[in-house]
Amino acid sequence: MSILRRMIEGRLARAAAVAGVALVSLSACTTLEGTNAFTDGATFEREVLRSTLQGIGVVPAEPGPTNTQTQRAPLVVPGSGAVPPPPQQAATAALPANSDQVVLDRSGLTDADLAFLRDGRVVDVNQVQGRPLTETEARQLAARMAAYRQAQGQGERSIYLPPEAYFNRVGGQQLICLASNGTLVPLNDPTCPPEVRAQLLAAQR
Repeated sequence: MSILRRMIEGRLARAAAVAGVALVSLSACTTLEGTNAFTDGATFEREVLRSTLQGIGVVPAEPGPTNTQTQRAPLVVPGSGAVPPPPQQAATAALPANSDQVVLDRSGLTDADLAFLRDGRVVDVNQVQGRPLTETEARQLAARMAAYRQAQGQGERSIYLPPEAYFNRVGGQQLICLASNGTLVPLNDPTCPPEVRAQLLAAQR
């Protein structure tokens, strides 16, 4: 029993020594202001005990600074709470029906201009007999004609030829030449292939 008693007494002595060292260390603990935390109970609670308990989650942490940034406004909801109707799809009836007839923008064109586009025939090196204007060709030529008419009405000089200047009557047909670059020009235009004019001249003999 003496050995057991000596062991217990030794452990108690060591625990007392550790406690003494801890008390000495705590006695030297200072606050943020440089004062001893044990001189005032409120100071010890504020600077040591509360911060320690907050760190281990026993006491809730104090709230941080308030966010002063502008928050996004809430979504606007109708007062009745009704859901807005879905967007309406475009009616398919508004689409033009398929047709072999060329649909042109007639604004700015005269009846004579439309007659040229309807009755005119295009000649090129492969088809000197003439063919009707394609839809693309008719639209491009109609745009030139409309631009010329508009410039005349405003007293300006147009960069395009008068509508009737594009066509030449040959063999009872109003002919217009397809240049090598794909542009529609009069038969006497320098860009009209010479062989086209030669074939037309030979056909008249």
